[in-house]
Parts: sequence; C-alpha cells; structure tokens
Amino acid sequence: MASTRTASVLTRTSRPQAPSVVEHVRTATQAEQLATRLHHTDRAWPVVVVSTPRHGSRPYVDAGRVLQEVRGLAEVVVIDTGEPSWAFSHSMPHGTQVYGGASRVYPVGIEWVHDPSRSHLWFAYDDTEGTRVHERLVQDALTSAATAGLAGSTGPAVPLTTTAGTVLGVVGTRALVQTRDGKTAQVAQELTLPIVPIDRLLAPGMPVRGTLDAGSRRLDVRDTLPDSATQLARVHAAYPHGAVVPTQVHQVTADTVLLALAPAVTVRVERDRATRGDDDLRDLFSVGETVAARLLPGRPVPGPGGGTRQPDLRLDDVDDADAVLEALSLLDGGPPWLGAPALPDEETSPDSAESPPAPEDPTGPGSPSGPPAPPRPVPGPGPRPAVPPPDARPRLTAPSPSGSDEPGPDVPASPASPAKKVLVNQLELSVHEHRSRADRAEREATELRATVRALELETTGLRDLAREQRDRLDRLREDVERYKTKIRSARKDRVRPPEQAAPKRCFSDPEAQLRFDVLRTWAEIIGADEKDRYPLPEYTVGPRFCESLADVGRGLEDKVHRAVVLVLTGRAPDVPGFELHRLRRADGGGSPYLVREQDGAHAMRLSLQVSSPQARRLHYWVLPGGEVELSRVVLHDDSAP
Repeated sequence: MASTRTASVLTRTSRPQAPSVVEHVRTATQAEQLATRLHHTDRAWPVVVVSTPRHGSRPYVDAGRVLQEVRGLAEVVVIDTGEPSWAFSHSMPHGTQVYGGASRVYPVGIEWVHDPSRSHLWFAYDDTEGTRVHERLVQDALTSAATAGLAGSTGPAVPLTTTAGTVLGVVGTRALVQTRDGKTAQVAQELTLPIVPIDRLLAPGMPVRGTLDAGSRRLDVRDTLPDSATQLARVHAAYPHGAVVPTQVHQVTADTVLLALAPAVTVRVERDRATRGDDDLRDLFSVGETVAARLLPGRPVPGPGGGTRQPDLRLDDVDDADAVLEALSLLDGGPPWLGAPALPDEETSPDSAESPPAPEDPTGPGSPSGPPAPPRPVPGPGPRPAVPPPDARPRLTAPSPSGSDEPGPDVPASPASPAKKVLVNQLELSVHEHRSRADRAEREATELRATVRALELETTGLRDLAREQRDRLDRLREDVERYKTKIRSARKDRVRPPEQAAPKRCFSDPEAQLRFDVLRTWAEIIGADEKDRYPLPEYTVGPRFCESLADVGRGLEDKVHRAVVLVLTGRAPDVPGFELHRLRRADGGGSPYLVREQDGAHAMRLSLQVSSPQARRLHYWVLPGGEVELSRVVLHDDSAP
C-alpha cells in the first residue's frame, strides 16, 4: 500500500504544472489564443477566467487570492473587458462567454461546450460581491480538479509528501488540521466528497492522513476515503435488515426516488414502495433531503469471493414511532455522514393550528378518569375540512347488541388505530408537497435572477460595443477627412516626376506643337487593339485656338489634349462629365442653335472643368462633312464660339 501511494505521489509531482502566476489577456489576439486553448481536449487543468468591469481596469474578484487557493490545481486568467473580451466572446460557444466583471471556471475536457451549466457564470458588481464570487470560483475550480483526478503542487520544486495529523475544527468548507510537525494544514471539501459537507466527514479530534502540498499547506485525504465497495461493506456492518435508517434523496422522478445509504451506495425505490397512493413522487420528495427508510435484505450481486448483496429499501411502511438508526461514518472516528430525518412539526398540526384547546372536563373524554379522546377526522386529498368543536366531534360507538342500526354505547378509541397512521401519512404528504413546491419556486426564482443578470450584462456589453463602434466610426470619419485634405493639398502642390514632367517644346510653331501633343495623347489613351477602330482623323485648328490654349497653363493642357482626342475619335458624347451640347445664339432655352453661315458648320461646347469657379470650356465647330475645327478654350461665362 505504501509503495502504491509513493508511486502515486511521484506521478503527481511529475505531471505538467499549472501556471503559478496570474495571466493577463489584454489584446484580441491573446483572447483568441485563450479560447483556442480552452477547447483543447488534452488540457491538463481547469482554467479560472475573471473579467474586469466595464468601468475599471481591476476586477472585483481578487485573482491573486483565487490563485493562492487553487495553486497547482487550476490556472487563473484575467481578461480585459472591451476589445479582448469581445474577441473572446466571438471565439466561444453561446452561453460560455465572460465579460463585464463576470467570472467562470472552465473544467477539464469540453463537456461544458454542450452543457454550459458545467461552467457556472458568477457575477460581481462591487468588491463585496467579488468576495462572494471568489469563494464560488475556488469551490468550482477545486471541484473540477477533483473530478479530473488532479492533485496539485505549487511547483516542481515543492514535493508532495504523505503526513498525518489531527483535525482541529471545521470552518465553512475547510477543515483545519495540525500536522505532526506542529504546523497547520487545511482540507478542502471540494477535494473530498463534494456532495458530503466537510463537517459530516471530519470532526475535531479525529486523526487524518493524506498527501501534503508543502507550498499551499493543502492536505489531500482522497486516498483514505472509502470507495464504493468499502462504503457498501460499512452499510452491511452498520445496519441490520429491517432497521429504519437515514437516507439522502439523490434523484426524483414521477415514479421512482433514488436514495443513498452512503454517497456511493444508492437504491432506486419504485412508487409502490414509496407511497401508499398514486402520488407523483416529485411532490413528496426533494433532492438532498434526508428521509427515513426501512432496510430490506436486497438481492445478491455476483462478484469475486462469492459476491455480496445489494441492499433494498422501502418507505411506505415507516412510521414516526419507529426508531431511526444513526447514519454511518465514512471515516473511522468521523461524524455521521447524514443528520436525522426531519419529523412533522407538532405545533403546526391540524389539531393545534386550527382549533382552540377544549375546556377541561374532569369527566369528559381525555380526562384521567374518562375514556381517551377519539381520533381526529382524516383529511382527504382535497382541501382539509374544518375541525368541529369539541362537543360536536364524532365518537366511535360499538354496534347495538341486537344488530340494529342504532348506535351502541361509546367505546374508547385505540391510540394506535389505523386512522392515526393515515392522518400522519397525510400530514407528511402535505409537508413534502409544500416543501417540493417551495424548492421548485426557489429554483425558478434563482434561474430567473441569473437570466436577468445575464441579460443586464449582455445589454451593458452591447451598449459598450455600440459606443466603441460609434467612437471608432467618428475616428474613421476624421481620418477620412484628414486624408482627403492631404490628397487635395498634394494634388495642388504635386510636382510631377521626371518621366511625367511637362514635355519639352519640340516646335516653335504653336499649331505644330499642338498637333504633336494631340498625336502623342491619342497614342497614349487609345489602346493598341483599338487604334484601327478609333483612328485620329484630319482636323482644323482655328486662328484663335492656340492663343486661348496658352492662357490655361500647362496644368490644364493635358485635359484639353485628351478632350480633343475624344472629340476627334467620336467618343466625347459617351463621357458624362463633358456635358457636351450645341451652342445657341442666345442664353434662352428657345434660342436657335448657332450655325456658321459661310459653310453651315454648327458650334459645340464641352466642359473641361466642373464645379469650380470660372471653369474652362472647349468650343469647336463641326462641319457638314464631319470634320472638326477647334475654335477656342474659354471661361464658363464666355459663350461666344
């Protein structure tokens, strides 16, 4: 046994260690990496994730204190609310996110992905609630570590050693133990049997033995806890057949109730052995309550060494007068693992609650010299009837000696009559029913409160996100405006690179230079495969065109050359920005078009600039044969051809 435990200790100290410092997630990339790590099926330990509140950088839960209590068994991470928490939420399944000051523990494995209730969400809105959530997180982390079979150490340099000690006392969910070296260690309830309160497992003065983590002073006693076979053996040793024993309700359905004689020894009781009626058992029993049951021999279970017997139970034949044995102890010298079953409160019985005491009558029923008081009327399944006054209560009568229907003389009622048992059973059913309803109402209220808080948290987060998005949109708009200003300024002050600089004058004659520039522009803007389709035709340069072109400056000459090429190749009507139209003799819309008398050419007007003061326009003539004659480059207000 010692060699096995030593091997277990060596295995525990050689496994990978949980981080010994609190990790901080401050960027979206780190948040996405955390989400990916939580989804790994080979993750070795639980992860506690604590988020900061939306108005503050420090979480209400003290992550450092949480780490001290779960060191070696779980990892603690703090995530900033904002961009990191939203990136984390987008990477996590619905119902498993953390943000806005909430916290949760992610157990080992990925069952919590399909069942978020395995990873409970805790809310903290101030430091007081942060202390409460701190305790919940420690409990969840230790429970998850125990479920995963972990036994932690503060680090590779701190070994786990086997030691013994004496229980000093129990505080909350922790038992304080004085070890042989005179120091104090603690046993966490979550690292024992989580369904059994620590004060029902350990008692002051009892000896304990376990594995001590010298760094955290945490004593792990799981190796000394009885397994299911040992618990079954203790049940057989402690309870004789036919005895009435305490059991704990572990599960309830409409037809069955699962009772535990020990945490790992359970018996399923059918309805015909649980109640004398056709009641829904969920209205009679509540999970976690202690009830008295009669132990039956049960059935044999095959196994090594001849096997053993699985105990059986029934509830319907247990009376309040039956003595209930004390629950067994799970550890030698320990307390009973269950308390005594609750009994009906005599002060709230129908007799004392609904009727005043009868006046004393020295000769009446119930007096020392008179016959015993008759039993109370038995309430049925419906509303309980009012109790009649003392002088109107029915009495049990003996049959007439003659056999007639006339009542005979009064006879005393037996105290142990069946009517009394029925009354007690009915009272128990009523108590169980009200208790079940209260438990369901409390669970529903708790779920509703959790839902409301979750919705409030989500609403707050969405408001923060909307505010962040508005701020980001405003910043983007400012950036756009700033970049637009820079672009406008750059275009005004732009200096062309050498290869795009204004070409050198190749001709002294302005018209020859113009024709050269038009030809060059045609070669540049008309693709090689389109030059046959859009050839550059012959055209005429009017006597005032070159002079008007000299006034526009080199910055606009390129536009003029481009417009001339598109006019000559017939593509100008397809450019909406040119606003190409015929000139009229006057400004009025009904004025006739301007036609040159000597050759019948009609005048055209094309916009070179739009939405700028004194924008430039190109005027030209189109002769009857289609030939183009360039007339002038003019300002917007100049409508002469």
